Amino acid sequence: MERNRLFQSDDLDEARAVVAAKFCDHRLNRVSRSGRFDAVHNRAEGQATSLNYIQYGADVEIEPGELGSFYLVQIPLKGQAWIDNSAGDVETGPGLGSVLNPHRNASMRWREGCSQLLLQIDAQQLNRVAERLIGRALSGPVTFRTAVDQRVPEVDKWVHKLRTCFSLAEKEAIYAKGNLHTQALVEEQLIEGFLLCQPSDLSGPLTKDIDRAGNLYVRRAMQYIHRNLGAAMTVGDIADALGISPRSLQLSFKAELGMTPMQYLRDARLREAHAMLKTGSDMGSIGDICEHVGIAHCGRFSVEYKRRYGESPHETRLKNG
Repeated sequence: MERNRLFQSDDLDEARAVVAAKFCDHRLNRVSRSGRFDAVHNRAEGQATSLNYIQYGADVEIEPGELGSFYLVQIPLKGQAWIDNSAGDVETGPGLGSVLNPHRNASMRWREGCSQLLLQIDAQQLNRVAERLIGRALSGPVTFRTAVDQRVPEVDKWVHKLRTCFSLAEKEAIYAKGNLHTQALVEEQLIEGFLLCQPSDLSGPLTKDIDRAGNLYVRRAMQYIHRNLGAAMTVGDIADALGISPRSLQLSFKAELGMTPMQYLRDARLREAHAMLKTGSDMGSIGDICEHVGIAHCGRFSVEYKRRYGESPHETRLKNG
C-alpha cells in the first residue's frame, strides 16, 4: 500500500500526532532504546472502514484507552504484539491477530520489528449490520473475542479476503474515488464476514439456523429489485425494505432460486439491458443503458453479455436498430 502512504517518520511525537488524527488520542512510548524508530502508516479510506498498514520499527507501548467510535482488527504480518482489551492478554503474531472493541479499555505493546494490517470499522455501521443479520435490535454493542485465530478455516478465509482488499486498494480498484456502490458492497461484505466468522457475544444468534422466509419474501424481494433496478443497492438494503435479516434473505434465495439476491440482481440487470437493446431503445448509448439499469462497469457487462447471448451489446443494437 505504498501508493497510499500517509507518512513515514523517525520522530515519535510526529507519529503519535498523525496516527491519532486518523484513529484516536493515545499514549505512544518507546519501551527500549534498541531498534530504530521508523514509523510508517499507509491508509486507504472507504465509507465505513479504512485499510491501514502500520509499523513502528522499535519496541513501543500504545495506550489508546477506549477507542469509542470504531472497532480495530489487527493482522500481524511479521513480529509480535501484546494486546489487552480488558479480557486477558493475547500475544499475537503471524496467524494470530486481534480485534479491539471500542467500549473496552485497550493497551498494546508492539515488539521491535512488528508490522500489521489494520481494518478500522465504524462502530455504528458494524452494529447496524449485526442488527440486520439477527433481525432485531441489539441490547448493547457487539463484543468480540480479542484473539483472531487464523487456524479457524472461516477466519482464515476472511483474512485472505481482507488481504485481497489491500491488494486491490493498492491498484486503486477499491477504496478510491469512483464507484460508491461497489465500495459499499465491499465494505458490507467485510463487516458481515467478520461478524459471521469471529467469536462474539452474538455468535449464537448469528450461527443458528434461521427460519427460511419462503416464497413470499423471495417474490417481494424480486419485485423490489425490479422496481429499483437502476439504484445502487446491497443485500442489506433489500432486506431492510422487506423487514427481514440479510441472512434470512440469502437463505431464502438459495432455497428457492439456487442463487444469492445479488446474483439475481445482476441477472435482472443483464436481462433488462438485453431487452432494451433488442427493442431498439432510444435510451442513448450503451453506456446510458448500463447506467439506466444500474450496471457500473460497461467493460465487465460486455464480457458477460457476450457470454450469455453470443454477441456483443453493439451487435445486438445493430441487428435491432
